Amino acid sequence: MMKNQISYTFQNNIPIIAETDVLVVGGGPGGFGAGVMAAKQGVKVVLAERYGAPGGMATFGEVTPFMPNHTEKQSMDKPVFTAWRKRMWEYFSSQEKEEHPFNSEELAPYLSKDIAILAMEDLLLEAGVKIFYHHTLFDVKKENGKITEAIFHSKSGLCAIRAKIFIDATGDGDLAALAGCEVETGNDEGLCQPMTTCFKIDHIDPAGKPSWEGINAIYKKCKEEGKIDCLRQSILGFNTLHNDSLHFNTTRVVKKNATDGVELSEAEIEGRKEVRKFIAFLRENVPGFENARLQSLAHHIGVRESRRIRGIVYQTSEDFFNRAKYDDGIARINYPIDIHNPAGGGTVMKYMERSQWYEIRYGTLVPLKSENLLMGCRAISLDHALHSSARIMPAVCSFGQAAGMAAAMCVKENVVPASLDGKKVREALKNEGAFL
Repeated sequence: MMKNQISYTFQNNIPIIAETDVLVVGGGPGGFGAGVMAAKQGVKVVLAERYGAPGGMATFGEVTPFMPNHTEKQSMDKPVFTAWRKRMWEYFSSQEKEEHPFNSEELAPYLSKDIAILAMEDLLLEAGVKIFYHHTLFDVKKENGKITEAIFHSKSGLCAIRAKIFIDATGDGDLAALAGCEVETGNDEGLCQPMTTCFKIDHIDPAGKPSWEGINAIYKKCKEEGKIDCLRQSILGFNTLHNDSLHFNTTRVVKKNATDGVELSEAEIEGRKEVRKFIAFLRENVPGFENARLQSLAHHIGVRESRRIRGIVYQTSEDFFNRAKYDDGIARINYPIDIHNPAGGGTVMKYMERSQWYEIRYGTLVPLKSENLLMGCRAISLDHALHSSARIMPAVCSFGQAAGMAAAMCVKENVVPASLDGKKVREALKNEGAFL
């Protein structure tokens, strides 16, 4: 049914607050990777972020465990991601450093969202990126098929940033959608993976609490007895740096669209209702949680999937199963296909050998119907199943750094992204230390 509408027209002169070679819209792991890599190539870079700090889902979504994207011996996400990890480690206390020595090649599932902010901002500023916080993307202006300016809303009202090359690092493909690019959403029914409100609990008795297996046995029994009502069949949780604290990635909000403002608002409320249920369940039923305290709560519900922008290359789950390698590959991934049921309970998992990987091609970062836009976030040109494997933060940081490299090359060579040779982008990334 058509929603009620009003007719509204806005026409006014607005200030251009910056002119740059490359504009990165969004400061999550992808935008961070894009900004750092592009600036290191010597071009002028501006990054605009809607919140007051970088980090995206890593910080405001409280999605603080990094999922593994490693071979048996080394990380596949270099150099920006490992530089971020190293800078975070440098903020650890002496005791934390002693207990968790830094090794760039090992899995590092633990991070503090607050330290993540400081480390990302350090590296962006050191690379020479100009940052505009509290600037929310509002619209784009185009001429002859090219984006000329991105329009933002801030406390000052509307403003514009002019650039030669634009990078969409919004996570949801907001910039590409505003620019008229072709979009896919969710699975064959249009349903996206569930959203999750993450949270941390501390003041847990380390000696008294059960293992994760024990917690889930209690959870299963309580579900059968009707003591807790939640779509998840098991609790998804992670250890943290501290033995009296645990991270929970276990709420499940289904059939909501993260790019619909009303539905996103509803999802936030529903997610926090589930947080309340889980806290009560843990305190009342699980030994060691009697005095548990809410330590930290996501300020934005975690979004696994929303828009995916169709690019000049489109990759499917066949590349996962074939362990596909390409001469224009710009990132390597061996994280499993990991589809949380978009309509209810259950999760589909398909694993790969730790010694293997598939590659993401450069063309997945280049939207169709676009002249000067690159994707530097999870919304690249993949099908629903492959996206579930590629959406993790380490890999997204690598997509961003590839978009940043390509953007810098376009500026220097005065070409558009679609005409850039992906093999040359790969070689340039290898020269910077990428695992390719």
